[in-house]
Amino acid sequence: MENKCENLSLYIIDELSEHEKAQFEHHLKTCIHCQKEVDSLKETWEMLSYDFEEKDVPASLKGEVMDFIFQEQETSVQPPEEEPKKHGINLFFTKQFSPLSAGIAAVLLMGVIGLLWSNLQLRDNIAALENKVESSETTQIVKTFNLSGQNTAASARGNAYLVQEGGGTVLVIELKNMPDTKNEEVYQVWLLKNGKRQSAGTLKPDSSGNGLITYRLPKNHSFDDIGITLEPNPNNTQPQGQKVMGTT
Repeated sequence: MENKCENLSLYIIDELSEHEKAQFEHHLKTCIHCQKEVDSLKETWEMLSYDFEEKDVPASLKGEVMDFIFQEQETSVQPPEEEPKKHGINLFFTKQFSPLSAGIAAVLLMGVIGLLWSNLQLRDNIAALENKVESSETTQIVKTFNLSGQNTAASARGNAYLVQEGGGTVLVIELKNMPDTKNEEVYQVWLLKNGKRQSAGTLKPDSSGNGLITYRLPKNHSFDDIGITLEPNPNNTQPQGQKVMGTT
């Protein structure tokens, strides 16, 4: 049913057709609300001045208005923002669980991962400890040599140790109070067996005259004595310099 009260304002400003005006006036006879509004609005409407000065509308006004409207439409109409795509585990939890259940499941999963990581670290630590214990059990000193200085290194002294390490043998030589070397001079270690000499490496002492050298013996290799010479050049195959230290 048509609401005649909606035509109240048009009736006041006399914008209804004759037919619509007649219908509204018929409605007005029985509508107390419209009667009060008509009396109030008519009085106000009649008080308005109709003495307006007419102005010509600029020809460019229509174009400016239309440009403004289209510009506002382009600004206001924006494509909807795409929701960020969910990947991997996030998508799995979203599909399989409610938000609350997904949160609980994620916390439990993180706990399991943390526990697994701790177990892996514990396993690695245990393995390292076992290797260390095994290594300490299989490493032992099997023989010791005393070294004494002579000639230019008469005040020097040292010790040599044959160390059994796993399936091999390492010779460790520790020297003290060794005279300083000059230029390319080095102290070279020789292993003696039945009149033959085998080089076991070279060293230069530090500023305090101390030196340390290690040499892994070839498999099934043995020696009787140790000699140390002062060589003018490193890595000689046979002694060329003076002997300065040997086993006693």
